[in-house]
Amino acid sequence: MDALRLDGLHANAPAQGVVEVLERDGHEGQDAQVRQSVIVTAWPLRIGRALDNDLVLSDPHVAPQHLRIDAVENGLQLTVGDTRNGVQLGARRLAAGEQHTLPVGGAAIELTLGRTPLRLRLPGQVLADERPLAADVPRRRHGTQLLVATALLLAGLLFNAWLDSDPDGWWRAAASVAVGSVGAAAVWCGLWALLSKTFTRSGRFGWHLRVFVIAGCVLLVVGLVPNLLAYSFSWPAFGDFGFIASYAVAGVAFYFHLLAVEPARPRLMRWVAVAGVLAAVTLNLWQNEQRSDRYGDELYMSHLFPPALRVARPVSTDQFMSGVAALQAGLDKRAKEAASGDGGAGGGEDE
Repeated sequence: MDALRLDGLHANAPAQGVVEVLERDGHEGQDAQVRQSVIVTAWPLRIGRALDNDLVLSDPHVAPQHLRIDAVENGLQLTVGDTRNGVQLGARRLAAGEQHTLPVGGAAIELTLGRTPLRLRLPGQVLADERPLAADVPRRRHGTQLLVATALLLAGLLFNAWLDSDPDGWWRAAASVAVGSVGAAAVWCGLWALLSKTFTRSGRFGWHLRVFVIAGCVLLVVGLVPNLLAYSFSWPAFGDFGFIASYAVAGVAFYFHLLAVEPARPRLMRWVAVAGVLAAVTLNLWQNEQRSDRYGDELYMSHLFPPALRVARPVSTDQFMSGVAALQAGLDKRAKEAASGDGGAGGGEDE
């Protein structure tokens, strides 16, 4: 797209900078798609929704006088106007009335006003080298990583199915796992892509698919490691509370899904993901306590691994029996409570 000048009176003046209005989602950094490009011929530069601005944005989340950039002695100064949404400057959010000195060298300056990302390019900034048309190494690399992660995920799921199924039903179980995994990935990523398309006008199905596959691989590892540590070192707490690590991985995946839906508010998305993890962990702990009077998931260590992986020293028979004897009082109490409950119920029926 050709660049437009902000001020027709300065048509012959040298360019002081270029402001690029980027697509709201999709690629980032140098790969971001430019919707509009305007040349700054004089400072100050005023950006907002009102018609008296130098750059008018049709974004309902932008204030009438949202932003002003002035030339000062040591460079450029950004001043945030009267706005409730502020300005996102890189990883920092500036509130209404704040001022910030912009660097005149280095890389281009990334700004986000409301839901509209902007890029300010200045004459003193470094211009990236020209890229060849034929080479798209990042895309090929991402595709290779996705294929490898998908193969690892399917291999892990098929191995678990092989452990859990009889030899005669292995092929049926493998087919069920393969079809179910593909269907779950298509539905899950399709729904997230629909949300991304609704809010950012770009589906980013590939992004959501990478998040799904990588999270699935990590969940397979996280589901194995706590039980392995519990078995190897006789640390049952790892097996009891291994679900916390699984919820943490799911929370990270949820955060990256949300980031594609609302890329302008990463901090808010992080808090939403953290709140979801805390709520899930709390609910699981409460359900465990209601079901078994314990906060852990397992009443006993149910995962057995090869004896060669056992690191903890063996327990003698006498020591084991003394530990079992400590459970006698609690078991007797539960037996009496159960017997009295049965007797009460039976007496009611006889009457």
